[in-house]
Amino acid sequence: MRERDLGTAAASVLAWAGAAAFVICLLVRKIAPFPRWDLLACLAFSAVAFLAWWLRATGRWGSRIGRVVPPTFGLKMGRRWWPPLRGICTVFTVWLLVGPFLLLALSASDNSSQLAAITRHDYRYAPVTITKIHHRYQNSYKGGTTYTYVVTVEAPGPGEHNEALQLKGQLTSASGRWTTGDRLAGGLYAPDAPSLGIILTPRRHLASLLGGPASPGEMVMLAVFSALPLALFLMCVRSGAKNGAEPATPQSVLGDRPARRLRVRIAGGTAGERLSAPDPKKSSRDPQRTLSPALRLASPSGTRDLFIDRCLAPQALASALEDQAGWLYWAPVAEDPPDWSVPALLILDDDRYVYGLTPPGSVADLPQGEPVNLPLPDARPLRAVGPYALWQPAIHGPGLYGFGLGFLAVCLIVAGVDHDGGPLLSLCFLTAAGGPLVSLLLIQRLRTTYLRRLAQQT
Repeated sequence: MRERDLGTAAASVLAWAGAAAFVICLLVRKIAPFPRWDLLACLAFSAVAFLAWWLRATGRWGSRIGRVVPPTFGLKMGRRWWPPLRGICTVFTVWLLVGPFLLLALSASDNSSQLAAITRHDYRYAPVTITKIHHRYQNSYKGGTTYTYVVTVEAPGPGEHNEALQLKGQLTSASGRWTTGDRLAGGLYAPDAPSLGIILTPRRHLASLLGGPASPGEMVMLAVFSALPLALFLMCVRSGAKNGAEPATPQSVLGDRPARRLRVRIAGGTAGERLSAPDPKKSSRDPQRTLSPALRLASPSGTRDLFIDRCLAPQALASALEDQAGWLYWAPVAEDPPDWSVPALLILDDDRYVYGLTPPGSVADLPQGEPVNLPLPDARPLRAVGPYALWQPAIHGPGLYGFGLGFLAVCLIVAGVDHDGGPLLSLCFLTAAGGPLVSLLLIQRLRTTYLRRLAQQT
């Protein structure tokens, strides 16, 4: 387990800078000829930065940028117990990527071979009239219904006095009432090549089709998809701080209940089932059983387990804190069964702490320690253990395959593979969207398997 240093922090910033540049390129120039070298360059930059982060996080590459990240660059390394924020950050990151992904999908769907062929001629944009409706398709989805029309329209021909052209195209609208003779706002076509057909689009989208920036509606969509998860993220962080996600003393964790403490030392890492109060959303009154990593704490009167957050590797954390001594504080709840776990705080002698849960009662002859009055008279400022750049090969290694496939799929999309909307392009979009989600589920499954195996071994 490696504590996060300036090398990994700098690599993370550079990787996100590449992602931000990718979005900016799409916003400034939504459509360009394939392959999109500007987008491929941004992806390559992020890939190199991630490779540097991975080499640093796994210890394969050492550099002079090796100092521990100062508190201003970390997750408030001082008071805040940072692991609960990892889940919030993961959801925030995945959700935040939805906006750029949709923008890429819109760019790829509009960047057709028909558009490229029309723009190679002396193209024109002009109002048109529907002369024939060939087909009408209804597309129903959860958000509403849209209609796709295959139509023939009449458009001005080349020159001033030539006959009008009959051009075939597609029209997508929320209205199902278009009929022959209706006037459309306009379409993009090549008067000297009528066989290429016509692209029926509103004027506000014309600039983006011709190599300009994304339309105002698309920019608003991206802003909404970015602002909404950011607002929820800030709300979750503030709510977590109010609900005890930022403990600094035993009193802030245990409250006013009579507390106990036990002198312990770190003896190793393990895993086991912790019991907690029944889920109020379920009718069953059985306690919740959660497979969790734990630190094995040894004392002169026996051992106790301190259950910690699932994102932590118990053996690696125990190795980093090997033989460290300190005090374990917890407060039993009189009305709860003795095997239900309660919040606990392990304060090491070097003024670092680990937050977790421990069974309070006399289960399996657990040492009960001694009563203690809170607040402590000699309370000192505490700092949380970590944060760490966690890399668990058996868990994170296989889980990266989905992210890698998703990244490769995005590279193929911006390279222009099957850009006319064929099955390969659809497969690439499916892989780009599903790969990261499958990876996150796989990581959760692998972590459960690892913890179950560790619990059996110990």
